Amino acid sequence: MTVLPLPTRGRWVWDAHDRGRAVRVSTHGEVGLLNLSVWRDETCVGTVKLRPGEAAELVAALTDGLAQLAAEAGRPSASPGAARLAALEQRLAEVESRLAVPAWRRVAADAAALAERLRRRG
Repeated sequence: MTVLPLPTRGRWVWDAHDRGRAVRVSTHGEVGLLNLSVWRDETCVGTVKLRPGEAAELVAALTDGLAQLAAEAGRPSASPGAARLAALEQRLAEVESRLAVPAWRRVAADAAALAERLRRRG
């Protein structure tokens, strides 16, 4: 994997529900890539390197999503989709919090839970 140096300029976009999460957009003109990095607090937890055409597809998807939100904003009351989205966000936050636990602890917890289920069965 090639590691690109962090450019001095980039743009940060903060998560609306968790100020500890952010996406950083940086341009690497020397290699013709746009880099999206996902941050949790002060740690980069993932990156996606996009060619210009792929970045254009992402922009199109974002534009479509914004247009859909604008159309839905004109409708009265919150849709059931809003509650579903909130539930999905909560599930994602739970998954992310589990990932913050070291793998050996997750394995130990899973083994303990399995042992408890087997014990209850008899």
